[in-house]
Amino acid sequence: MITGDSVDWDDFFQEDLIPTVLSYIISTWDRMEKPGPTAQETDISLKLFIALKKGKKRNQLAFLIRYEDVEVDSDLEKVTGRKYLVIFPNLQDEEIYFCLEAKRLNAFVSGKKRALADEYVKEGMQRFVDGKYSPDVRYGGMLGYVLDGRITHAARNVEKNIRTQAKKLGMTFPGKFLPSSVRPDDSSAKETHHRRGDETTLFRIHHLFLKGEAGRQ
Repeated sequence: MITGDSVDWDDFFQEDLIPTVLSYIISTWDRMEKPGPTAQETDISLKLFIALKKGKKRNQLAFLIRYEDVEVDSDLEKVTGRKYLVIFPNLQDEEIYFCLEAKRLNAFVSGKKRALADEYVKEGMQRFVDGKYSPDVRYGGMLGYVLDGRITHAARNVEKNIRTQAKKLGMTFPGKFLPSSVRPDDSSAKETHHRRGDETTLFRIHHLFLKGEAGRQ
C-alpha cells in the first residue's frame, strides 16, 4: 500500500481508484430502483450506499465505503461538514479519501419543479473548493441525481451556475465542464478544475449525473 505524503496517492486516485469507483456506482445504479421526482437526496444516497455495500463483497473491491462521514477540524474542534459517501483506500490514514457529495437536480419541491443547479454548485462544489471536504487530497466527486432523467438539460443548468460562480470556485474563465479524464466517452461524466486558496496544484472534481425514475428506458 502507498504511504507518505498525500501527493503520493495522486496517480493511484486518477488511474485506479476513481475509475473503479465511478464504474461501480454506475453499474450499481443501473440495478437499483430509480428515485421518483420528489425523492430526497438523503434517502437516495442511503439506498445507493446500501446497494454499493452489498455489491462490494461480490466484487471484492479493496476499499472501505462510509455513509454520512463527518469532517472534523481538529484545530478548531468543530464539525465542518457531513460527507454523503466516502471511499477510503487506506485504512491507516483517514485523511486520504475520495469524497462524493450528492445533490438532486430537476426535482419537484413543494409541488413545483426546480432545477436546483444553484444548490449543486453552492452547497456541493463550493465545499470542496473551500476545503470543508477533501482538504488533504486533490480529488473530489459530485453525484447529480437527475430525477426527471434529462441529464443534458440538468448538466447545462449546472454549467450556467458554474459560470456565474467561476471566480469563487477558483476556476479559469469562463468556467465550464471539461470531458471526464477517466470516462472520456461517457456523456454523463464531466470534470472541473479548481484552485483552492494559495495552492498551486489544481483540485479536480469528477461529476457523475445519474438518471432518476423518469429517465428509465
